[in-house]
Amino acid sequence: MLPSAFQFQPGDLVACYGTDWISRGIQLLTWSPFAAAELRSGPSHLAIITESDRGLLWVESTTLCRHPCVVRGECVSGCQAHEPCERIHDYLVTGGAVAVYRLTGINQFDESERQLLRRILFQHFLWKPVGYDLGGAILSGTRAIRWLGLLPGADLQSLFCSELMAAILMRLNRLNHANPTGFSPARLLRTLVLLGKYHRVAQWSDQPTIEVSRNE
Repeated sequence: MLPSAFQFQPGDLVACYGTDWISRGIQLLTWSPFAAAELRSGPSHLAIITESDRGLLWVESTTLCRHPCVVRGECVSGCQAHEPCERIHDYLVTGGAVAVYRLTGINQFDESERQLLRRILFQHFLWKPVGYDLGGAILSGTRAIRWLGLLPGADLQSLFCSELMAAILMRLNRLNHANPTGFSPARLLRTLVLLGKYHRVAQWSDQPTIEVSRNE
């Protein structure tokens, strides 16, 4: 459970480090010696926080969650929403880790952008079935595919986690427009940190403590 002192904000990105073989594989394929120390081993999964009538929700595209989506009321593969504490617990209880990245001061969402984020997520990704793109997830971590220009075009009816995050941030003008399929979780987060759009504000491991770096 998260300490009450920490408060999520709409637009927060949650970087997840899983311990299953798929997560380990993604982290291995996207490891980079040239990244900032905290992101040399990038996350295996990303989620975004948004507002809703029931409070803040964690929105993601995954095929590995055992909980019913709180919007659709059933377990789904693809875009879905959950309580943040519940999903963080899923990672920590298996020995994983979670970090929260927040928009920097000049880049933080105003009220109209927070409402736009909510509307985009619900209208386009939560109120209707949007599947999970495993093939795209694999290709996104393959540097040679990107360098050769062989990435498939974006299909917003079937998304992997970082493709969903990239598409949303492009729509909200926090990321230059490009093919969202080209972003692995690690590449997207490294790009956002390098550009000064996001910074880390907290992280948790399977230890019963919390590290809070900065909180705006």
